[in-house]
Amino acid sequence: MDAKASGGSIRAWLIVAMLFLFMVINFADKAVFGLAAVPMMRDLNLSPREFGLVGSSFFLLFSLSGIGFGFVANRVQSKWLLALLAVVWSAVQFPLVTASVTLPMLIASRVLLGFGEGPAFPLAQHACYKWFDNAHRNVPNTIVQQGASAGLMLAGPILSYLVVRYDWHMAFFALGIVGLVWTALWLVIGRDGPVGAASHATGAAHGGAGETIAYRHLLLNRTFMGVLFIYFVEYAVISLAFTWFPVYLRLGLGYAPIVTGWLFSSIVGSFIPVTLLLAWVSQRLIRKGVSSRIARGAMVSGFAMLGGVLFLATSTGLSPALKVACLAIGGALSQLIFSFGPLMISDIVSVRQRGALLGINSSIGTLAGLIAPALMGGIVQANHGNPALGYEHGFIVVGVLLLASGALGLALLNPEQSRQRILEASRCDAAQSSDNEGSRQRTVSASMDMGPSR
Repeated sequence: MDAKASGGSIRAWLIVAMLFLFMVINFADKAVFGLAAVPMMRDLNLSPREFGLVGSSFFLLFSLSGIGFGFVANRVQSKWLLALLAVVWSAVQFPLVTASVTLPMLIASRVLLGFGEGPAFPLAQHACYKWFDNAHRNVPNTIVQQGASAGLMLAGPILSYLVVRYDWHMAFFALGIVGLVWTALWLVIGRDGPVGAASHATGAAHGGAGETIAYRHLLLNRTFMGVLFIYFVEYAVISLAFTWFPVYLRLGLGYAPIVTGWLFSSIVGSFIPVTLLLAWVSQRLIRKGVSSRIARGAMVSGFAMLGGVLFLATSTGLSPALKVACLAIGGALSQLIFSFGPLMISDIVSVRQRGALLGINSSIGTLAGLIAPALMGGIVQANHGNPALGYEHGFIVVGVLLLASGALGLALLNPEQSRQRILEASRCDAAQSSDNEGSRQRTVSASMDMGPSR
C-alpha cells in the first residue's frame, strides 16, 4: 500500500490540521453562548428556562441539515461543502455584534448557526477518511475530533477575556472574522483525498462491500443502533458542557468570571490527552489484529460507564475542586464515541454510502442537544433556591444515562458480526429480487406462448 493510501503524505496531515482548526472554530462558536451567558441573561432579561430554550434552539435544524448534507456528501466534494458551512457560521455571528440584539434575533441566529454546524463533524470525518485507510484512521480521526475540545478549551480564556474587557458582542464578532479567515485558507489548501476514490468500487476497509445496500439493513443492525444510542447520550454531555458548565462554575460553585474561563478551559482541555491516548491504544490493537468489537466497542462502552460514575459523584459532598475534577475526567471519558463511533460505522458500510450513514448517525444522535440544555434549565429553575443543587440533579441524570448506554454498548457493538449480517441480508435481497424477476419473465413468456385468445 502506498504512502498516500496509508496516510503518510504531507498533504494528508496538512488536511488533518485544517480539519482540526475547522472543528476548533465549530466548537468555539458553540462555547461562546455559555461563556457569555451571565451578561447576556442580564442584558436581555432571560430566565434560566428561557436561556435553556435558546440553547436548545441551536439544534432545531441541526439534525435535519446533518442528514441532508450527509446524502449530498455522497456526490459532492467535501472541499466545497466544508467551505459553505464555514461561511454560514461566520455570517450568522455578525447580527449579534450590535447593541440592539433581541431575544427573537438571538434565537434566529442560533437556529441558523445550528443549520450550518449540524453537518460539520460527520463531513470533517468523511473528509479525513479519504486520506487514511482503516488501519491508520484512529489517530488522525481523533485529532480532528479533538478540535472540538481544543475549541472549547481556547474559547474559555480568550472569549471570557473579550466578554470582560469589552462585552459579549465582541466575542461573536471575533468568531465571525476567524471563520472567514479559515474559509479563505481552506479554499487554497483543501482537497479530497485518494482513499475514497480508490475504494469507491471496492467498498469499505474490508472490501467486498462496494455494492449499494438497502438502508434498512444498515440502520437496523446492532452496531449502528449501539453507536447511535451512546452517541445520543454522550452528545447530551457535550451540549451541557458548552451551554451549562460555565454557568455551573460561576453560579453553582461561585468562581469569578476569569477563573471560570480558565477552569472551563481546563475541563475541556483534559479531553484532549485522554482521548488521544486511548485512540493510540485502540489503533495499536487494531493493527495487531484485535477485533474492532474489543479495540473500539468495548473501550467506548467501558469508559462511558466510568464517566457515568464520576458524574454521579458530583452530587456528593465533594469540595468544589474535586467536583471540577469529576466533570473534567468524566467528560473526557464520555467523549470516545465521537472518535470511535464513526470508525465502527465505517467498518460496516461501503465508502459510497458512508457519508450518508455518518450524517444520519450524527444528526439523530445530536438531537440530544435539542433536549439536554432545556431540560437542565428546567431542573435549575425548579431548584432556584439552591442553584448548585439544580445543576447536580441534572448531572445525576447524565450519570445514569451514561451507565445505561455503556452497558447497552457492551451488548450491541460488534462491527465484524454486523458487517457479515449486512452482507448476508443484501445477498438474500439480491436473490429474492432475482427470483421475482425470473418469475415475472416466466409469466410473460407463458402468456406469449398461449397466443391471443379467440
